[in-house]
Amino acid sequence: MISASGREALVKKDPQNFVRVELPLGDPAIRYTEAAKLWNEWNEAGVLRRETSPAFYVYESKFRSPVDGRPLVRRGFFAALKVVPWGQGVYPHEKTLPTAKVDRLLLFKALRAQTSPIQLLVQDSSGKVESLTRSHAKGRPWVQFKDDVGVTHRLWLWKNDASAKELQKIFSKSPCAIADGHHRYETSLAYSQWARTALKNGAPASDRVLAYFSSSDDAGLEVLPTHRAVPWEKRKFVNLEKWGTLTPVRGLAALKKLTDGKKGPGLLEVGVYREKKYFLYTFNQIPKELVHTPHANLAVACLHAGPLKGLGKEDFFFTRKPSEAVKSAQKTKGWAFFLAPNTVKEVLDVSTGGSVMPPKSTYFYPKIPSGLVSHALQGQL
Repeated sequence: MISASGREALVKKDPQNFVRVELPLGDPAIRYTEAAKLWNEWNEAGVLRRETSPAFYVYESKFRSPVDGRPLVRRGFFAALKVVPWGQGVYPHEKTLPTAKVDRLLLFKALRAQTSPIQLLVQDSSGKVESLTRSHAKGRPWVQFKDDVGVTHRLWLWKNDASAKELQKIFSKSPCAIADGHHRYETSLAYSQWARTALKNGAPASDRVLAYFSSSDDAGLEVLPTHRAVPWEKRKFVNLEKWGTLTPVRGLAALKKLTDGKKGPGLLEVGVYREKKYFLYTFNQIPKELVHTPHANLAVACLHAGPLKGLGKEDFFFTRKPSEAVKSAQKTKGWAFFLAPNTVKEVLDVSTGGSVMPPKSTYFYPKIPSGLVSHALQGQL
């Protein structure tokens, strides 16, 4: 999520910014070794501090919706989750790419640590996860700060008490869907398998993944769409006429109700930009393989399985800003596609149904800042 210029700006603000560990630069042959050297130095100097006893960390973010400015609070907690193969209590909702997993695995091996958490949605009809978490988000926070976009982050230490044990029992029956961090989860599973044979002290810490858990019913969950652009050179894969109808509209502003999610879920419509013109694209038919599946009501799934079938993730330019998708389309003389946000329910229906969405189908806002909590992958928990 951080550009090269954004990384440089963070390092200029503070030489101890966590981005130096999270996104090491330089020759691939030594960058991870350099990151590990820095990690060890910061541990020895007390820049990073390891908690001496097991604990959860309650995490709260207060922000305004980028869509309509509503004040929102998202609350959950950090914990170490035992990694298991997909479908055994943990469910994905998006496809992954091998390149990102190779990068993270090399970093994990060099640091013997997971630098940033994944994000999980917990299905808990009892409401206990949310109530227990809220009960520990009181008093003076252990950490509190406001970031550059106005999000206030607060963290409390939740010691290993009776309520922590109660929470652990709930999770023996509650399935989780990954909201963000598919690559890191698969990397954690690969690291666990590697550590069993390569490291004598691999387990139990190496069998865990650091995760941020929040109830799927949390009113503060904000899901935004990720828009995309396709260059003209990929035109043989773009087949809009076969699957739907293009209706001209007056500019990008005419599509705002769609991209803000104000037209309601399950609407099979997509915004399109091509050759200085804007359109509302309505599907006339659903790709055969999606019929009678949770994908049948998802415009992003229908778009990738129908009009854009044959394109891979590397063929797209992804962005959260519609205007940036337009600029990319103008630069490459191609198309821009504007999507409505998927709901939390749609994410859960797809993931727990044993399927996955096209890449970059969801954008859970705000992102969790790296460096807040990390997880040592060696020794005891």
